[in-house]
Amino acid sequence: MSDDVSDQPDPVGPDPVGPDPVGPDPVGPGPRPGADDVGNVAEEAAKLFGAISDWAKDQSGDLGASLGSLAGHAAAQAQQVGRHLDEGIATGAPECTYCPVCRTVHVVRTLSPEVRAHLTTAAGSLLQAAAALMATAVPPQSGQTGRPPGVERIDLDDNEWPEDDA
Repeated sequence: MSDDVSDQPDPVGPDPVGPDPVGPDPVGPGPRPGADDVGNVAEEAAKLFGAISDWAKDQSGDLGASLGSLAGHAAAQAQQVGRHLDEGIATGAPECTYCPVCRTVHVVRTLSPEVRAHLTTAAGSLLQAAAALMATAVPPQSGQTGRPPGVERIDLDDNEWPEDDA
């Protein structure tokens, strides 16, 4: 048995952050609204793709399941790419001061969790609106048949030419 102190739970259990500087929680005990952990851009993209995957599965049968699995795969790929990109982008190198990608990554990294949550919600709403727009069927215009406009039917029967009658 090990006598390592780090393996044993703290009997007193003080809050490492300290008391709430604003005062008692008006909502009561439990998690606060908006207190979700907000990760980096790749983690948030993975969460978004996962939510889209679940939504697509709920909305329709086979098509929704295939779109859901596609979104799930995209979420996994985004998470893997994010891990690799997070290590090598905006490292603070001199060339990063001029690179627009590095500057954007730096700004995103310095955003507060509330702003990240708001941007994630806005991006999700935008994607839902785009999905709803693409799911809407466009009705044909009045007087339009199944043929595309500008197509003329050419009769290829062996009829006599109008000039031959004279």
